[in-house]
Amino acid sequence: MAETVADLIATHEPKGFVPLPTLAEATKEAKPRLTIVVACVDPRCSVDKFIDLNLGVPNGEMVMVSRNAGGHVRHAVRDILLLDARFGIDELVIVHHTDCGTLTFTDDWMRDALKTRLGKDHAEEIDQVYWGGNTDMAASVRNDLEWLREDKLIRQELKDTARGFLFDIKTGKPEEITIS
Repeated sequence: MAETVADLIATHEPKGFVPLPTLAEATKEAKPRLTIVVACVDPRCSVDKFIDLNLGVPNGEMVMVSRNAGGHVRHAVRDILLLDARFGIDELVIVHHTDCGTLTFTDDWMRDALKTRLGKDHAEEIDQVYWGGNTDMAASVRNDLEWLREDKLIRQELKDTARGFLFDIKTGKPEEITIS
């Protein structure tokens, strides 16, 4: 019996597994529409679950999810740039959620905690990191959209058409968050 997730993965025997298409197979006919969703790592904010999204390449559409603590777009810039340069992203969506763990700390608290644990030798590096502490999740989505609009590396069309949502973990409903 598996005792850890790593053990579970190591002993996994696929039952009823349907092979997934390779990238070459998925893009053979025509370029599929590519959407990237930036979402929180919290399993309660599993985008494919709350909208019944079949991630992969159904009907010529490819949806990829870049997940990080808080679902902050600035932590996903590498993924966005790489996927846009290689495949061309058609849609960018940011999804944060209620009761997020980023509401439990501030950036200053995180910096202080790491400096205490690691010592002052790493203070300069720690001070450079955006930790993404929040006090208001709707404002967090707005801040991400505003930050995205100012980023100089992301293609203008993606910045102009990006949309943001706040997913309510109690009702299951997303609220679209906009900026002026």
